[in-house]
Amino acid sequence: MAPLLKGQKTGWFYDHRESRAKVNQLAPGKRVLDLFSYVGGWGIQAMASGAEEVVCVDASHYALDVARENARINNGESRFTGLHGDAFEACKALVDERERFDIVVCDPPAFIQKKKDIRNGERAYARINNLAMRLLNKGGVLVSASCSMHYQRESLVDMIRANSRELDRTAQIFHVGYQGADHPIHPAIPETDYLKAYFARILAAG
Repeated sequence: MAPLLKGQKTGWFYDHRESRAKVNQLAPGKRVLDLFSYVGGWGIQAMASGAEEVVCVDASHYALDVARENARINNGESRFTGLHGDAFEACKALVDERERFDIVVCDPPAFIQKKKDIRNGERAYARINNLAMRLLNKGGVLVSASCSMHYQRESLVDMIRANSRELDRTAQIFHVGYQGADHPIHPAIPETDYLKAYFARILAAG
């Protein structure tokens, strides 16, 4: 289900569909955390592809209600948990509870909408990805995504590397996702090259 009238944009973010398909390949038998889940675009598809358990975190009660219904119509309501609240606070609580996941998808809204937001936005990306890594089982997969045009790909890679080092882990990027072909990049309009998703396996150092 996609909330066409009450949702954001189309109610479903189609530009990430190729990266979601990659997660679906990795999902069978896995425990998946979907941060900033909205209506479950990543998490519910992973569940439908065989994930053992999916936890969706979002600040919108309405979005989580739609996600729960999406779980139900895909025969996965018993494998679905919706956590309402701020993703940063939810992650801190999950860390304190020693929860661990095999896949964590971190696909926040644009933290950097304008150039003046770059410094604070980079800090926000670093904080949430650090928390996401803390919630992974060793050898688990972090999907770190950004739709901020002003957040360069190199900066996202640097952030993943810095966080893994801080946590005494090693990150192996094994797949890079881009926007779908129906969102083409115009070579004269840099704003059209905005979407990225890095798939990193997080290993124990050494």
